[in-house]
Amino acid sequence: MAIDDIDVFWVLLCACLVWIMQAGFLCLETGLTRSKNNINVALKNICDNATSIFLFWLVGFSIAFGAPFTAPFAVSGNFYLFQSTDNHLNAFFVFQAVFCSTCCTIVSGAAAERLRFIMYPVLVTIIAGLIYPVAVNAGWGGLLIHNGEGFLVDLGFYDFAGSSIVHSTGGWVALALVIIVGPRIGRFGRDGQVRQIQGSNLTLSSLGVLILWFGWMGFNGGSAYNFSSDIGIILSNTLIAGSASLVITLLIISQRSGSPSAEDLFNGALGGLVGITASANCVSSLEAVLIGAGSALSALLASRLLLRFKIDDVVGAVPVHLAAGIWGTLAVGLFGDLEIIASDLSRLEQIQAQLMGILFIAVWAFGTSYLFISAINRVFPFRVPREDESVGLNISEHGASSELYELIAFMKYQSDTGNMSSDAPTDQFTETGIIGMAYNHVMDTLRIKEERLRESNTLLEAANEELRAYDHLVAHDLKNPLSVIHSYAAMIEADGENHQARQQYVARIRRSSEDALQIIRELLNFARASNEIDQAESIDLQELIYNTKIQLDALIAERKPQFDIQCSKRTLWFNSFALQQVLVNLVSNAIKYTPEDEQPQVTIRSRQEGDYDLVEVEDRGIGIPKEQLTKLFEKHSRLHSANTRRSGYGLGLYHVRKLIRAGGGEIDVHSEPEVGCCFTLRLKCAPPSQAQQDLPEAENG
Repeated sequence: MAIDDIDVFWVLLCACLVWIMQAGFLCLETGLTRSKNNINVALKNICDNATSIFLFWLVGFSIAFGAPFTAPFAVSGNFYLFQSTDNHLNAFFVFQAVFCSTCCTIVSGAAAERLRFIMYPVLVTIIAGLIYPVAVNAGWGGLLIHNGEGFLVDLGFYDFAGSSIVHSTGGWVALALVIIVGPRIGRFGRDGQVRQIQGSNLTLSSLGVLILWFGWMGFNGGSAYNFSSDIGIILSNTLIAGSASLVITLLIISQRSGSPSAEDLFNGALGGLVGITASANCVSSLEAVLIGAGSALSALLASRLLLRFKIDDVVGAVPVHLAAGIWGTLAVGLFGDLEIIASDLSRLEQIQAQLMGILFIAVWAFGTSYLFISAINRVFPFRVPREDESVGLNISEHGASSELYELIAFMKYQSDTGNMSSDAPTDQFTETGIIGMAYNHVMDTLRIKEERLRESNTLLEAANEELRAYDHLVAHDLKNPLSVIHSYAAMIEADGENHQARQQYVARIRRSSEDALQIIRELLNFARASNEIDQAESIDLQELIYNTKIQLDALIAERKPQFDIQCSKRTLWFNSFALQQVLVNLVSNAIKYTPEDEQPQVTIRSRQEGDYDLVEVEDRGIGIPKEQLTKLFEKHSRLHSANTRRSGYGLGLYHVRKLIRAGGGEIDVHSEPEVGCCFTLRLKCAPPSQAQQDLPEAENG
């Protein structure tokens, strides 16, 4: 292979490395943006790459290396619609085309997450078709293709691989763009507070930095345009400057604020690579370290200034490519080997030439881009509507949904509608799908809790309604004896001289007081029974009947009822106190609803039928009319009869059935008017283990 062929191969190899940097930019930018925009950012990189190369082929290469200003219409010396059979020239075109693509990608990354996708090609057209080629013509024109030297070349300006011509040009356009379109929604508070917007995948961004670092070997190495002995120096300086810049960034941040952010470290490494690009072939390794350190400081300072002025640069394009690019260009005059630069200028004159180049690039790139972008923005806005930005450009610009978006949209639907009945989308093989599964598990638990709460609320409402009616009834029943007490007390006060009448009044007061106390006692007893109903125990029925008689001692002494006790099953399983209150109610009703001129007859029987113990309380009283049987156990049902002066308080039978059912049993009634009635309690038998313990006691009994 001839020497020339080796040079062509080297340039093409380096061009491929530079082109691979597009993958690095893609990874860096998608990782630093939010997941709702990452598809948009990735497609933007692909579109930028293709559009910029096409525009550079169409007119850019001709403006950069032809004679567009001296002979714009000449065929010879211009490269409109570039086409050549010269292998060297084609290799040179490829290398310059990927440089142009790099410059365009720098710009679009800065304004990511808020631009309309169709405006990216418009932006690339301005850069690749005008701004970048003019900058190249001024700084590199005539150096390789001898069509007349560029304006900056005549001044002695030197930019080996493009710290200013490529990177600062892109940085200035990026700055103009982000100023015009403004920051992302929520990036800055009204009080000027900076709000961190975390990238979706910093690991992917880290990979992007390494790919860019790798591609930079071709960026700087290929700028020699031959496989010469300087390649080793160029590549070593590139590595050293990038590494030194990252280390200096780490040291500065560690001293000032502790832990460095991922974005600062990314900017540190890339800033050093941008800084050394202008002088990779003409400085020593120590000077490369100094350039890397200056790049670190420049990038850090620029990033803080942007935040201070509320300028939102998503990927740090301005600090890395503009600030570090300016420093790297100036560093050529400070540290560059004047013999290698070969500009025939003194050190001071070289610095002046570098400053002129920096100034020209600033005025041309920033000024032109600001005018074009502002004018176009007035007619065709670059920025998406606020609603589209909020939902994410993946959806609004490309209709490309994602699992995370679907999950968030589902949650928002639930929040807006209050409909919690459906489940979130799930997938056991993705992180978002697993989150959806966990969310559904939480929602299932909440639905169960909500259902229980709804049931409890229904019960509470029913209990509250019952309590209101119950309060009214109790107040009515207490009113009668208390009114009697009040009336007879007034009569005693008015008729204090009549001793006989006073005794009658006192007797009636005592009786009314006993009625009031009886109502209160029943209330307290039923409340206690309700609280203890779940505490089942073994009960001796005969002993319970005995205690019931004691509790009804006054009524029994007054009416002298006859009891017939037939306990075939003596041992029962229920709460003792609750069952006693049930018997008290049933037995007292049996006595009270027997005509005054008859002796009450009360029969209590017990037996076992299958899994239930039956207890019957039967009387020979007035009975219950058929029309009242259907509502006998309703709330506050009251039984009245002309045949007796007694009447129920309305506390009993409803609560009796409530207690029996709460203990797992049931109650029913059979009655015939003027014959009597029989209440039957069906109680669950004792558990087998308890029944075995009770058997010897029953036998002994």
